[in-house]
Amino acid sequence: VRCTGEHPHLTTMLKTESNGIFRQYVAAVIASISVIILGTALGWPSPVLLRITEKNEPFPMTGEEVSWMVSVLYLGNLVSPLPAGYLMDKIGRKMSFMVLSVIPLTSWIFIRFATGPSWLYVARFLSGTWSGIVSTVAPMYLAEISEPRIRGALSTFVQLMTNMGVLSEYIIGPQVSYSMLAYISGSLPILFIILFSQMPESPYWLLMKGKKERAAKSLSWLRGGADVKEEMENMNRSIEEEMMNKGTLKDLVATKGNRRALLIVEMLALLQRMSGVSALMAYTSTTLPSRGAGSLTPNDCVVVMGCVWVVSVFIATVLVDSLGRKPLLILSSLGCGFAMFAAGLWFFLDQTEYVDVSDFYYVPFAAFLVYGLFFCIGLGPIASTVQGEAFPTNIKGLASGITSFVLALTSFVMNKVYHTIADEVGMYLNYWIFSGSCIVSLVFCLVYMIETKGKTLSEIQDELNMRKRNKKNKQQDSTTTTELA
Repeated sequence: VRCTGEHPHLTTMLKTESNGIFRQYVAAVIASISVIILGTALGWPSPVLLRITEKNEPFPMTGEEVSWMVSVLYLGNLVSPLPAGYLMDKIGRKMSFMVLSVIPLTSWIFIRFATGPSWLYVARFLSGTWSGIVSTVAPMYLAEISEPRIRGALSTFVQLMTNMGVLSEYIIGPQVSYSMLAYISGSLPILFIILFSQMPESPYWLLMKGKKERAAKSLSWLRGGADVKEEMENMNRSIEEEMMNKGTLKDLVATKGNRRALLIVEMLALLQRMSGVSALMAYTSTTLPSRGAGSLTPNDCVVVMGCVWVVSVFIATVLVDSLGRKPLLILSSLGCGFAMFAAGLWFFLDQTEYVDVSDFYYVPFAAFLVYGLFFCIGLGPIASTVQGEAFPTNIKGLASGITSFVLALTSFVMNKVYHTIADEVGMYLNYWIFSGSCIVSLVFCLVYMIETKGKTLSEIQDELNMRKRNKKNKQQDSTTTTELA
């Protein structure tokens, strides 16, 4: 950046830059309402399960029916990622969200008027399809609208807003009626449609479709009205190179970079869910000892956990673009592994009665808090961050769909076997499986993970393919990052 010494020019440039950052945050927050909607679906079972088991409200359900009600969400999640990936490449990231937002709205209508378990199965299945859509589209949109220096922070919004949605159900659920909870939760899709309709489409997708004028307009708005000619040229050149192949299943493994990206992202998705987060969100209120933790009931404990999850993601938002992705993933895997091992040890001693741990009834809750803290600074948000960064343009939709499918399948399996393992072997085995998965994640990140902090999307592709960038491209990207991006 060449400074002329003219203060008005410098002031205007700084104002434009800060305005651009503000607009990117606004777009990211509004887009992430889609993830809050997902969070409400994930958190809804916790307060409702206690009503079903203790008061038969809204109607009685057997243990097996409850298990299916919780887990069928992940069956819905299995069917939507690949169609969502295709659709977001066909009609756009923004339009896909707008059209498909009717799905979670319909889900909450079914929940409100449910008269038996079958209604809830259908509603949860629909919520699951929304989960697959969000997991596919949101990371792509957030990565493509943001400049490199804040891309990591914005992409943590996926985990942050998920946790906020979960927490809202934990807090509001016990305080209002079953019907009112459905009304409140069902209002969010309507709010999302209204607000997101005012946000720009991804400039990457517009360029991919040859809509250069719209792409320039979108990018200029996201950069605060700055001149985006040079950034557009760099972006267009990168997309043209990546779009030379059509983006088929074969292309997922056609190059070394694609194979590395696929392995990194799918392993992070698999290990994230095997670390136990899905089971904790759904079953914490019924897993904790009935004494809770001191003066806190199990419901109170769940609310405290939700608060810790939300606050912890803010730590990742602050650190992800300064410390980097890899160090946070390593620290997160280590902390989560320790916490899940400690929880498993307590359940093992409580079941076998080798040692009387009844006076230490607060240990599972403490372990869950530690797990939540470490999960939300690494394994939770950064897996989504890397998903949005790692793939070239021509296979983004397909690869993102496959990643969401892996997330859904792993979540379904882990949630469905949770009670089976607890009944047949012991609750402790669940948590030692979670702990072992975290240790595998630790080793994988140490050995295979690359650092994407501060890099443009094209630079990440170069590193994945292990090719050196020529001097001209490096200077252009550096200038773009400093002035515009």
